[in-house]
Formats: sequence, structure tokens, C-alpha cells
Amino acid sequence: MKTKKMLRMTALALCLCLATGCAAEPMAADPGERLELLSINVGKADCHLLYLGDEVYLIDAGTWQSWGAVSAALRANGIDHLDGVFLTHTDKDHAGGLPALIQAPVKVDAWYASAYFCEVTAEEHPMNLVTRLRGQEVTYLKAGDTLPQGGGRLTVLGPTQYFADKENNNSLVLLAETAEGSILLTGDMEIPAEELLLRAGTLQPVTVLKVGHHAEGDATSEAFARTVRPRLAVISTNSEEEPDTPSSRVVKLLKAVGARLASTQSAAGGVRVTVRGGDAQAALESWSFPEAVTGVEIADLDTGSELLTLRNGGAETVDLGGWFITSSRGGETFVFPAGQTLAPGQSLTVSTLSSPSRGDLQWPEEKVWANKKQDTATLYDAWGRQMSER
Repeated sequence: MKTKKMLRMTALALCLCLATGCAAEPMAADPGERLELLSINVGKADCHLLYLGDEVYLIDAGTWQSWGAVSAALRANGIDHLDGVFLTHTDKDHAGGLPALIQAPVKVDAWYASAYFCEVTAEEHPMNLVTRLRGQEVTYLKAGDTLPQGGGRLTVLGPTQYFADKENNNSLVLLAETAEGSILLTGDMEIPAEELLLRAGTLQPVTVLKVGHHAEGDATSEAFARTVRPRLAVISTNSEEEPDTPSSRVVKLLKAVGARLASTQSAAGGVRVTVRGGDAQAALESWSFPEAVTGVEIADLDTGSELLTLRNGGAETVDLGGWFITSSRGGETFVFPAGQTLAPGQSLTVSTLSSPSRGDLQWPEEKVWANKKQDTATLYDAWGRQMSER
């Protein structure tokens, strides 16, 4: 009981810090030197929009269950083009949203991933979906790589070596810098990988730290915290999903080195951090949703032939671009392409690669629907709101 009470108090303290000590009016910045981090509330997972100079990057993609939150964030911020997508490591709470992102009506110029991974083969790597579905190549990164930007710089600090037994320690560690300050993004790096960076001497004080491994107790050592000494630390987690996050040890340590704390679970949308003049300000984010469209529903799901039928029983033509369907059994996600519409009274079918005949649209996966076990199809609009289920 004492542990649960302490965790609730810690979460409350983070909310209060964000609502009082961290929040402020947005600061103006030279567009070429812009440095911002929008940490999206995707639960105990990671997904961040990094604004670096004139460019925008997505760092990780959350889980498949949180794609609605990611889709809503992209739409709310008017993003239909990303200069790049980074996958820090292959765990599902960072890579689960990639299949949906790859199908989404969002242009992506480049795809990046850690050069080291231990839990999947090269062929199974989530980023290889890119080459199959978009005809693009993945750039694999490790310590020492630098990606020059128009108004800043993105440096890869880690991983410095391959970890065969711990995928978290194979995480990309990225340092984003402009004239305004710096942001250190650590993926799920744990203490053993931190120690290697400390020995390498590549760490430095930063303006903002994206805390490693959702602020669990196996990351953020005292030596690491004292070396990077962030002005502000962002924790991406959900204490209900993972009660031991944030760790009281990590919270106490970050405060001891002078960091203000911000948590994604403090707001429905997440947290936006703006770096200006060597300091950082955090503000809670929420989205204004347009009125929901009614009338579109899943009319039929034939799991044997892997064919789903959608029907518009409403009075208006519906733009389905960005809408998506998920399978409850396996978490597969299909995203409707830009420009796809459905007129009143009309139906369309979605087949899979296993279907005996092709539907109006094709799900780019095989054996999506379970035949012998319960499997539910759920339809969401582009803002992540549930519209129909069957």
C-alpha cells in the first residue's frame, strides 16, 4: 500500500510541476534554429515529434493500440510530411505503430534505425516494411554518425556496441542541437549502455533529456544524471500500465541535479517542450477534434475469405483518408489511403494477401483474421475515434 501511495504522489507531483513550474507562454524562435519536442501521450510507450530547424522528425511510433493518438497528433499539427522517421529499437512499444505509419497518407523522406538489434532477424526488422511497401531503404545508424541539418545538427551517440542479451541497450541515442540548446533522446537505454557513453566521453550537459526506459529503475544512473544535468526532463509513460514508472529513485535523482520534470501522461495529447536561449519550457497539449462523421460501419467480416466490407449508410460522401481498421487478435492495422471516399449507400471491400480474390482495397499482410478464435474488427476515423466494430 505504501508503494502504491508513493507512486500516486509521484505522478501527482509531476502533473503539478508541469502545470505550474514548467508551463509558460510559447517562446518565439528563429525558424532556422527552432528546437522543439512534442512527446505524444501513447501510454507506456514512446512517440515524439522533433522539430529541428526547418525539419520535422518522428522518433519511434508507439504501439499499434496507440496509433489513433499518433494519427491525431499528426493531423492536429498539420503534418503530412516528415523529413525522417527514427526507430530507436525494435520493442513493440516503440515499433508497434510502424505498419500503420507506413500505410498512412504521410510522406516520409528517410527511415533510420539502430544498426544493432538482438530480438529479430534482419528480415523481420520492423523497418523492412518500408522497403517492401514504399520502395525506400533504411539507413542503419550507430555511434559517431552525424546527420547535418539546415538549422542544427543531429548526432548519434549510441549504441556504441552490440548487446546480444538486451535490446533496450541497442537503442539509438540521439543528440539534437541548434543555437537555442540541445535535446538528448535516449530510447530505452539502460545503465550498462549509459556507462559505455560515460566512458566514451561523448555526453555533455543538455537542455532537455528524454528520460530512458520510461523512467524505470534500471536506467538513469547517478553518474549519467550528473553528467547530462538537464534543465528539463521528459518522461514518456503511464503509471497505470506500468506502476513502477516513474521510479521514485529516478525522479529524486533528476530533481537533485536541478531538472524540472514533465510527463506525457499529464495531458491527453502529451507535452510540448520548446527550447529557447539555453532553457526549456513545457506546455500541456490537447487537440480540438472536428465533428465526427456518422453512417460508415463495418457491414460484414468473412474471416474465411479474409474479406471485410464497409458500408456508408449516411447521407453524405465520407473522406476515408487516414481512417484505419485493426484486428483485435493480432493487432494488424490497415490505413485507408488519401483520397479514398465512400458515397452514400455505397460499399467497399478490403481483402488481404491471403484472400482468394482481390477486393476494392488490399491489406498488405497475410492471414490477418483468426478463424478458430475470436477476432474483432474495429474501424476508427483519422482522429482515432472508434466508429464501428464487428
